[in-house]
Amino acid sequence: MIIRENYLNLLYEYQDKPFIKVITGMRRVGKSVLMDQFVESLKAKGVSETQICKINFELPTSFDITDYKTLTQKVLDFRGKNQQRIYLFLDEIQRVKDWEKAVNGFHALNAFDIYITGSNANLLSSQLSTYLAGRYVEIKVHPFSYREFKALHAEKHLDEKTYFNQYLIFGGIPSIGVFNLDYELSMNALRDSFKSAFFRDVVLINQIRNTIVLDRLINYLLSNTGKTFSALSISNFFKAEQIKASVDTILSYLQYIEEAYLITKVKRQDLNGKAILKTDEKYYIEDHGIREAVVGGNQQSIELILENIVFNQLIKRGYKVYVGRNKEYEVDFVCVHPDKSRSYYQVAYLLASEETRKREFRSLLLIDDQYPKYVLSLDQINFSEQGVKHMNLIDFLNLPVQ
Repeated sequence: MIIRENYLNLLYEYQDKPFIKVITGMRRVGKSVLMDQFVESLKAKGVSETQICKINFELPTSFDITDYKTLTQKVLDFRGKNQQRIYLFLDEIQRVKDWEKAVNGFHALNAFDIYITGSNANLLSSQLSTYLAGRYVEIKVHPFSYREFKALHAEKHLDEKTYFNQYLIFGGIPSIGVFNLDYELSMNALRDSFKSAFFRDVVLINQIRNTIVLDRLINYLLSNTGKTFSALSISNFFKAEQIKASVDTILSYLQYIEEAYLITKVKRQDLNGKAILKTDEKYYIEDHGIREAVVGGNQQSIELILENIVFNQLIKRGYKVYVGRNKEYEVDFVCVHPDKSRSYYQVAYLLASEETRKREFRSLLLIDDQYPKYVLSLDQINFSEQGVKHMNLIDFLNLPVQ
């Protein structure tokens, strides 16, 4: 089992603080395992079993808890006359009707340290903002990074290139580690996981009856990850294929898919005026292994996948990420750090020719500030020039997340 130290450290920081800890992320990303790891760490620090109340609403033993009143009674019965602080863990809480009323009540008692997980951002954000505004913190869990993927398969003792090629295909969903890099078994599991998330967190929650457009849209997004497009361009694309889908419908469906944590929308920033541009956004997928399972061809679309991998790595480092535009040139990623400093990244497969090198470096060289600028590629030769640092992409992924 991989101990996810970065997420655990965040939980430690907020432990016993008067905030509800909301652990979010797509299904099968490891939220429940993270919660279990935190529970075990509490026990190791001397917290008694009588102080830990954990309910997983996806287990049959909890199917009778369907509304906030039943949940409230269950938790209060567990507490009983215990005067010690109770650590309350509620896993996949969105299955409980009006759950936010119960959680708000527990928080008001000031006798609980509360941790909840959920797999749909809309459900959590809308209800939390109504009842718990200012009283919760969100900790979003992502699929395994490349370093975690290597640690999961460390016993194979593969060389760096082979590990990376496997990561390129299988991605970072933790649960498929049990299949030991067996392609068919892993892809079947990823497809089933994706279908479950898609149905429960997109179709069911948003009560979508006709899923034809939705199915085509998610396949379009998976196939074109990181490409620039607008809702209008997608609508026109569908129209050419005799599929009717208005711009408003496309926009709504994009929001639903993002709320299930399957994709992330990235806004564009004009580097000259520092303005946020409202058209032609990009979408990146949360896990590229799912793309391999659903549409295939990760190795054939390596340029897209490399960019997607770098984007997710930058997000894991705590940066706010934009797509940059510098006059007529594009910068793949503009990263705003927590301290408001910046860094810039351009991603390429290989800098195989002088023309390619000029193209990848040009947009960064035109940026008139002193913040770090990087070109990432799979080349082993260092092509750094004029203050723009060229770095091997695998070396970049091997850097620890701070």
